[in-house]
Amino acid sequence: MAETLISTTARAFYDDDVVCLIDVLLRDKYLRDDDMAPRLSLPAKQLRRTLQFLEEEQLVKHELVDDLAMGGSQNTKFWYIDYNHTVHVIRLRIHLLQQKLQAAELRARSSSLYLCPGYNSKTCNGRYNETDAQQIVDPETGLFLCRECVRAYANHPNPPNKKDYTLKLVDNQKELKSAMDNMRRVRVQLSSKLDMQSQPLRQGIFDLLQKLRSIKGADPITSNLPSENISMGIGSKRIAGTGRTAGILLKKQQKQGIVSADGIGGVGGPGGAHNLGGGRRNDEDELTFLKNAIGQEIAFDLEKGGGARANLLATKGRIRNRLVDAAAMKVG
Repeated sequence: MAETLISTTARAFYDDDVVCLIDVLLRDKYLRDDDMAPRLSLPAKQLRRTLQFLEEEQLVKHELVDDLAMGGSQNTKFWYIDYNHTVHVIRLRIHLLQQKLQAAELRARSSSLYLCPGYNSKTCNGRYNETDAQQIVDPETGLFLCRECVRAYANHPNPPNKKDYTLKLVDNQKELKSAMDNMRRVRVQLSSKLDMQSQPLRQGIFDLLQKLRSIKGADPITSNLPSENISMGIGSKRIAGTGRTAGILLKKQQKQGIVSADGIGGVGGPGGAHNLGGGRRNDEDELTFLKNAIGQEIAFDLEKGGGARANLLATKGRIRNRLVDAAAMKVG
């Protein structure tokens, strides 16, 4: 239901390139920053610009994931849609949009605007609301006069006729009609659409928000974190040969005989080169590296049994201290 709401909202308010990217994120669950360009056959700069725009719109997030095992880096950026957060963002924006349209309609219905004839000819700034227009009233006619013109012509030897600076009520029917049309268009666009047989052609945003709100006892909406999806085997696999450490990983596999020199699966089985984005490998096949002071990567292999010896050396002193303490207690 959340995916349907996000897809419908994207089609209602955004351009085609945004809609396509949203659909890919909903289908694949996430996109790696370093392999999304060849995957979608689009320039990486254009994709990052669109994703950053969606991140500013609070529709897309990114998570830094350790993707060394698949040929990436220790901080590979994964773009994804946080379903829970995005649903709340859509609900808030629809509410604010309705509030803005209702305020515009109320303002058009309740406000009155008075203009001085000199305002159109740019001889004065006589534009007043209903309260300010009542400051100066002609005692003979009971009509409202422009305050600026009254002060200007107070000591004038030949003042113009009062009709020339008597305020006139502006007809705001056009503004009211525009506000009501905006309300109607938004209501139609965000509601469900039915065909001639009363069958739904599309689901409306209002209906989807109501369904998400009215589900009681259901599981909370997932955050769709890439790290959680990867651990459960959900999402797209990395394209072979992409990633910051893909070359190092391929050389290591060739050295171990998993793949041949031409990238075809070797002793480790067929399709070894495509195992870069595939399932889990043995611990001995994992790539491990550190960085030196200038940021260069230093690859190294873990010696078999080295971890056990290191642990023994680290705990040897503590074991000796416990034996000495026990002996001291017996002597005492």
